[in-house]
Amino acid sequence: MIEPEVVVVPAGDALLGDPPRTEHVNVFAIARRPVKVGEYAIFVDETRHSPPEEWERKRRASDRALSGVSWADAVAYCRWLTVGTGRIYRLPDEREWEKAARMTGTLEELGALREWTNSWQNGGRVLRTGADPGARVFAGDDLAHVGFRIVRGMTGR
Repeated sequence: MIEPEVVVVPAGDALLGDPPRTEHVNVFAIARRPVKVGEYAIFVDETRHSPPEEWERKRRASDRALSGVSWADAVAYCRWLTVGTGRIYRLPDEREWEKAARMTGTLEELGALREWTNSWQNGGRVLRTGADPGARVFAGDDLAHVGFRIVRGMTGR
C-alpha cells in the first residue's frame, strides 16, 4: 500500500467557478498527482477488484496516471486505502479540487485527464480537468480519460 504525497491546502476564501465567485473552503490535504497505475495495481491484486478495460496493457506503464476508472472504482480504492492506513481518504469535492488546482505548484500532472470529484450536479457526478479548472465536466459512457486524485482527511482518525 502506497500512501500518496499530499499538500495541505489552508482554509480560506477561494475564487471558484465560471463565472467566478468567492466561496469558503475548509482546510484539506490533496494528493499532488493522480493515482498511478502501479498504486492501483496493488489495490486490484489485494482485493481482486475488477480492473479497468485494457488492464494488462495499462499495467505495463505503472508510472502513468491511471485512467478508465468509474466513480465507484475510485471510491473503492479510497475505502481500501482508509482501512489499510487508518487514515481517512476520499475523493475531493469540486470546490477542493478547484481551489488546489488554482494554487501554483500544488497539483502535479494537471492536464487534460478528467478527474472524479465527490460532487453531484445536474443529475451526474462532476469531473474536473486541468484544461479549464473552473469548468464542470460530467461523466459520460467513455471513461478512457478519467482518473482521480484523493484527499486525506484532516480530522478524525
